[in-house]
Amino acid sequence: MKVAVTVWEDRVSPVFDSARNLLIAEIENARVMNISYQQFDPEMVLQLARMLRAQGVDAIICGAVSEGPAIILEAAGFELIPFIAGDVNQVLKNFIKEKPVWTELIMPGCGRNICCRGKIRNALNIKKNYHR
Repeated sequence: MKVAVTVWEDRVSPVFDSARNLLIAEIENARVMNISYQQFDPEMVLQLARMLRAQGVDAIICGAVSEGPAIILEAAGFELIPFIAGDVNQVLKNFIKEKPVWTELIMPGCGRNICCRGKIRNALNIKKNYHR
């Protein structure tokens, strides 16, 4: 399985819509096996989705994301884990857990389990649709 994380230096990029770099991590047996970096244009979301699909990416972790890109990425079949902040290594360690708990990594201001898109978000235990 592979996960893409929008990054700025060694942290999750705070805003997907202005991010330019992705960290793509290959995960096997609950361990990060390989990491690569890819530049992208956040305004070209369909092109990004095609590129990520071709690389076998299953999930995308990012900071704040506008509704338009979020809808496109989710419709393309990616598990989108938005409104995450913090050190990318800590985020990856959390992601590979069998039942990740995102409470400590949610962006400041994303309280009461309601995300900025106005939808209820189970921030305490985001469930995965796939097995690791």
